[in-house]
Amino acid sequence: MVLHSVTRSHEENLERYEIWRKNPYSESVDELRDRVKGVSAKPFMETQPTLDALHCDIGNATEFYKIFQDEIGEVFSKVNPSREERRSWRTALDKQLRKMLRLKPVMRMNGNYARRLMTQEAAEAVCELVPTEERREALRELMRLYLQMKPVWRATCPSKECPDQLCQYSFNSQRFADLLGSAFKYRYNGK
Repeated sequence: MVLHSVTRSHEENLERYEIWRKNPYSESVDELRDRVKGVSAKPFMETQPTLDALHCDIGNATEFYKIFQDEIGEVFSKVNPSREERRSWRTALDKQLRKMLRLKPVMRMNGNYARRLMTQEAAEAVCELVPTEERREALRELMRLYLQMKPVWRATCPSKECPDQLCQYSFNSQRFADLLGSAFKYRYNGK
C-alpha cells in the first residue's frame, strides 16, 4: 500500500506546475510527468518526498476504495474474480456510499470525495455490506489506525500540533503494517 505523506512545499508545487505548463526541456508526456512527480505507487512503508496534501488524500482514498470493494466481494477467499463480479461490488459500494453518506460516485478520485471517504462513518457504511464480523472488525481497525496517523503527516510541526498522535505514531504504523500483512495479505502479501 502507498502511504502518502506531505513533504512538498507550496513553492515546489508552483515550480513543478510551471515546468508542466511550459515544458522547457521539450520532453514527452511521460518524461514530463516523471519530472513533476505526481502520485506514483511504492510499497506501504515508504513515503514519497514530492506530494502535496491533496494528492496524499487522493492516493490513500483510492487505495481504501479498492480495499472496500475487495472486502464487499470477499476477495480473500476467492481466486481471480471476474470483471463482472468486481463491477457488481463497485456498484454496491457506490450505492451504499450514496445512500449512507450522500456521496455521489466519481469517475476520477478528487480531494473532496477522498476526504469524505476517509472517515469512520464511511467505514461503518461499508461494513454493512461486508458479510463476516471478523472482516468488518479488520476494516474498522484499519480506518481507525489511518485516522490516528493522518494528523502526524498532515502537520507542519507534529511535535507542537499533535504531540499525542506523534507519540502513538510508531506503534500505530506498525500495527497498520501488521494488519495489512495479515488480514489483508491477499492484497499486500510481500509488499
